[in-house]
Amino acid sequence: MRISYKDILATNEVFRHLNNLRRWTSFSAQSKYNELSKQSLNCITAFILASFAENEGKVVRWERFPKIALYRAYQRAYVLYDTPEHTIDEICKLGDIPRDVFDETTRQIITEKTEQVFADFLASGSGTFEESIYKAATKVATLVELMEISSAISPQSYLRKSQEISKALQPYYATVPGLEYVADSNGQIFQVLQVISHLRNRTRWAAHSYIIECSVLGHLFDTGVFAYIMALEQKNHDEEYAAKMFWMGIFHDVAEVWTSDIPSPIKDRITGFRRATELYEQEKLDLEFYSKLPPFAVSKLQKLLTEIDKNEQTHRLIKGADYLSADSECWRQYVAGSRDPYFRGAINRRTVKIDNREVILTPECKKLFEYFLGYARGLDL
Repeated sequence: MRISYKDILATNEVFRHLNNLRRWTSFSAQSKYNELSKQSLNCITAFILASFAENEGKVVRWERFPKIALYRAYQRAYVLYDTPEHTIDEICKLGDIPRDVFDETTRQIITEKTEQVFADFLASGSGTFEESIYKAATKVATLVELMEISSAISPQSYLRKSQEISKALQPYYATVPGLEYVADSNGQIFQVLQVISHLRNRTRWAAHSYIIECSVLGHLFDTGVFAYIMALEQKNHDEEYAAKMFWMGIFHDVAEVWTSDIPSPIKDRITGFRRATELYEQEKLDLEFYSKLPPFAVSKLQKLLTEIDKNEQTHRLIKGADYLSADSECWRQYVAGSRDPYFRGAINRRTVKIDNREVILTPECKKLFEYFLGYARGLDL
């Protein structure tokens, strides 16, 4: 699969759209409930469900999930927006419109914005068992959000929405193993998802003049996708490797929900502090995260997250994706109207690590970095 700069630039625009696109607008106008954060929660939930399926003997094609997630991201950004799916179903029924027209429209739009081969690549996850897992995960993630905003809506509205979600989940119980455990709002797994969802409350760039709220939760999706794209570019036909990088990106900052985010300059300024924070993160993951998940899911997650630290090549690629996500966020602030020089400085400081090969940026992704850098330098700050 060849990734072009056009594909990467279009995907970065999707991130900007999803970061801006608010959810639950019938009940709340909080910007932290946006589609970018929702995509991260979808993916985390899908990973757990897929682990259940694999443990029960199902063949799970893990490499399909990044394609499914990206296809969904484009669909939300340009086709579905924040319209509830049941509303679309009702409108289609009223107008005698086939439901699959939305998938056709999604493919058309992705093709217009990217290369044809990229659009076909993303669409290849449609109609698969993995897509069923992902769709079930989206319903569970929606229920997590609904319970979070319950105090902002009337009891009648809450009951109606929870019944809609329950109805939407019903077709998946027979085909998606473990769904009864993951969707149980009184169960430990659901409660862990609720805690992870709080990463939407952790605003990045909080000490600076930001206009767009970029949360740690949304940052996970950016990082996962950038890691996936760079891995595809780096190893042209190795989708399994690329998917592994995707999942590493999705989970790389999950510990921050228990530890908070300590800025790198402070970690590096105080001797031994970075190592101490790493030990603290591991302690919290063991106590608050791994202990609440089934052992088969824990072993997969530990293997993923351990490799980030132990494999230098992997660490450099994930860090490159992490930085590229941060630079994308800085660019979003400038597009939205901020003129805080800090964001330009943050992008500028990245050049040293890129030049020294401390992080990996593949050639096409480096073009995106150079676009962010050029945009920031071109402003009158």
